[in-house]
Amino acid sequence: MTADISIIKKIFIYSVILGAALAVLALIPALMPIISLFILPFLSAIIIFTILRFIEFKKESTLSFEIKEYAVLGAGIGAVCGFAFLIIFTPLVLLIHAIFKNYYAYTINYLNFFVAMVFIVTISIIFLITNAGGGLLFGFIAKQLDKFKQ
Repeated sequence: MTADISIIKKIFIYSVILGAALAVLALIPALMPIISLFILPFLSAIIIFTILRFIEFKKESTLSFEIKEYAVLGAGIGAVCGFAFLIIFTPLVLLIHAIFKNYYAYTINYLNFFVAMVFIVTISIIFLITNAGGGLLFGFIAKQLDKFKQ
């Protein structure tokens, strides 16, 4: 089954929401390393596919893609989620640092606009690559579980 455009829209809307939610949660300095080094690069595609699978399962329809489609959609989820995270997180850190001078600024205030955009695109590409692997893993496991259902 090829990916339907409505499912793809849902996937990318959920990934933007996840990236924004993780950006707000990452403002807590203790959660920042967990979110930026573990959840965003490795688990965001798995989280989105799991959420979508439960939502589609409740509607009595099955979410089944080819394994390569899981990998491509996982890559898109990683890029969109990472981009949304960095676009929301960076201004929030600068705003909080302007109000509370002792808040950790993650050296964002030393970046100019061009370097910040290069940084955001580079990190999004890294998230794209790692989440493609996560999507591939989720697709393989989902296919195996679908075989057990039948």
